[in-house]
This record gives sequence, C-alpha cells and structure tokens, in this order.
Amino acid sequence: MTENFSISMHRPDSLAGAVTAFEGIKNSAALVNGPNGCRTYLSYLTGIQDAQTTPLGLDKYFTDIYFQRVPSTFLDEYDYVNSAEEKLTTAINQISNFDYDLVGIINSPGTSLIGDDLIAILKKSSPKYKTVPIESSCFTGTFVDGFKRASNEILKAVIENDGPKIPKSVNLIGANIFQYNWESDTAEIKRTLELIGIKVISKICAGETLENLKMANRAELNVVLYEEYGNTIAQQLEHDYGTPYMGIKESSPYGFVSSEIWFGKIADFFNLPKTMINEESNKVKMKCYRTLDRISVLMGGLRGIRFGYFGDSSTAVPLISFLHKYLGLYPDVIGLREVGPENQKLLNQYIAENSLDTTILYSPDQYDIREALSDKKPDLIYGSNVEDRVSRGVPDAKFGFIPFTYPYYDQVSLTFRPLIGFNGVLTILEDTLNTLKAIQQP
Repeated sequence: MTENFSISMHRPDSLAGAVTAFEGIKNSAALVNGPNGCRTYLSYLTGIQDAQTTPLGLDKYFTDIYFQRVPSTFLDEYDYVNSAEEKLTTAINQISNFDYDLVGIINSPGTSLIGDDLIAILKKSSPKYKTVPIESSCFTGTFVDGFKRASNEILKAVIENDGPKIPKSVNLIGANIFQYNWESDTAEIKRTLELIGIKVISKICAGETLENLKMANRAELNVVLYEEYGNTIAQQLEHDYGTPYMGIKESSPYGFVSSEIWFGKIADFFNLPKTMINEESNKVKMKCYRTLDRISVLMGGLRGIRFGYFGDSSTAVPLISFLHKYLGLYPDVIGLREVGPENQKLLNQYIAENSLDTTILYSPDQYDIREALSDKKPDLIYGSNVEDRVSRGVPDAKFGFIPFTYPYYDQVSLTFRPLIGFNGVLTILEDTLNTLKAIQQP
C-alpha cells in the first residue's frame, strides 16, 4: 500500500519568515493583515518555538484579533474588494491594550495586491507603540527572503545612531526562533564568546529585546551564524554603519575543527588570546575520547556506518565533516533546504576532495526524500519530523533518527543541550551513540 506523505509544511514561505523576525523580539508582535488562515498555523508554531507568553492572564488573547500569538485582521472577500483599512485600523487600536514595544504590520500576499497604503493608515491611526510596516513579504518567496527583509526593516526603524562602538562586542546574526534548538544554540555561542572576552550586544531577531536591538550599530563586529539567514542583514549593517562582518565564508561552528576555526577567527579580529578556546576544545575532546574508547569495545566501532543529513548548507558542511572525519561515518545522502553560495562551494569541495559517492538533493520534497532513502538506506538520519515520518514508509529498512533540524515536535527539551559549539559536540555524540545502540538491539 502506497502512503501519502504530503507534508510540505517543512518549507515555510516568506510570510512565515517575516512573522518570525518580529516574533523573535521580546514583547513584540506581528500583525498579519489578511484572513485568519494566513496566521493560524504561524500562531501555533510560534507558540511552540518561543513560549514567551505568560501562563497567567491568557484571557486577554481571546479577542477579536487574537487567539494566542500572531494577531490578524481577519479579512474576508468583502475587504479584498472594498479595502482592508477599517479592519486594520480596528486591529491597530485594539493592540494598544497589550503594551507591546514593537508591532510589525505585515500584509499577507493577497492583501499586498489590494493597494491599501499601510504607511498612510498607520499615520492616521497614530498607534502608541512603535510600528514597522511590511507592505509585501515577497509573495511566494522563501522563508529566508521574508526573514531577512523584515529583519533589515526592523533594524532600520529601531537602531539609534548615537553612542560610540562598544569595545570587543558583536551581534549574532542568522539565528531565528523557527530553528530547531535555537535557544540552547545561541546561549552556547554567547557563553563561549564571553569566555574569550567578547560581549554579545544582540542576537538579532532571535529572542532578543528591543532595547538591545537599538544598540546593534554599536557592535565592533557582526558575526553570521548561518549564511542563508544572515548574509544580507550583515551586509546591510556594514553599508549603513560601517560594521565589518565575518561568518559568511566560514562554516557554522559544529564539531571540533569548525568551532576552533570559527571562534579563533573572532578572537583574532579582536587580538585576543585563544587560550580559552583551546581549553574548551581539549576538555570536550578528552570526554569524547574516553566514551568512544569504551563504546568501541561494546559496539565494535563506528567506522563505515552510513548517514543522511537534511537541513541547510551552512550546517551541513561542518556536521558532515565532523561525522565523517572524527567518527568515521559515511555521508550517503544530503538534502539541502536553504543553500548559501559560499557553503555550497565548501560542500562540493569537501565531497570532491574526499571522493565521496554522496547523493545531494536540493530543496527536496517528501517524494525526493523517500526515493533517496529507499535507494541508499542509511543507518542514521539527522533531520526533522519530515524525514522521520517519510523514513517510516520505506520498506525493508530500519533507520535510526536523530532530531537536528526544524520542524521537530516529538519530545520536550527543557535542559541546556546545544548542538552548536563545543558543548554541541557532546550532544551530537550522545544522540548518535544512543541511537545506534537502540537500532542495534535485537
């Protein structure tokens, strides 16, 4: 029996990206100017990914414009013919009761075609809170299109130009609340940078306060965590404020080598010693060595175990290098969702240099994923709920699944378990070994 794996929600669109940028700022909201259907799923996901809503007083969210997160103007066919101004004005006034610091007014793709002047409507409404209008979220563009465009508009609107540069300070760019494990990962990056002696001014649109975003221009350096999500944001900040950036041509810090290089280059920029970087790396290496030495006796070694990875290119390059070079695993299939040109070059270079017979999928749908898994049948899959569900329909195969990318909802994670940086090595190794032990049991 053929199963239907129509689960394309793993590819959110540009509207979702724009909403994510605003909802990634504390005490802020994204008002979707459109029908309820455009915000229902985004409200659900935002609440899962970033539970900033207070558990008390939830009754205030059951209003004409809210169910929980992401308010909407609830447009219908009449509004598309006669203008959405009346409902938008009502929503803008009602939001005043929530004491937000910032509200994004985002047209849905359909509403963008009506022709209403958002800026004129905002001037007439005179809201008490700061607003940033997004008249078009790039229509049918990708998530990164909407996220980067909205983030740049937010920064243009909120950054305050006064004040000198803060010595040895950075902004983190590219993380967002729709990434799997984003809270632990950004906390690990911040922790390591502070060990080196570097202050993080803001995690742009990734669980940050508006007050910190206002000072983003005072950083001495902008650091891009993920090329696909942060390249144009860093470039815009360099253009507007002369702030240099790094991280686009470097792989994200996953595994020992990439983490040492990534943090080392930042330390070099500020002429800081790398002592703490080496100490952190060596501490984790020793812990991993003892575990791998014991496990190799029990499991007979890891070399040759085959795996598949599904996610973005900036994460793929360092993860595959770590699993292949350090653990001896073999990359069977790579499914790339968002692709950055610099990391695509690095990936192609790594595969060529190591003579790997690896299948690479670009923007794969569920049918592409199933075909690749049926053909290659890797032992392990690093990915999301999408790959996990698809893999269950592959006949005569037993896959070990490791959550690594968005979306993933099957377990609650409240502890500090980063995937990135030096502590991230421990999480990756722990999940890999435990999963292998589970699938090798009779």
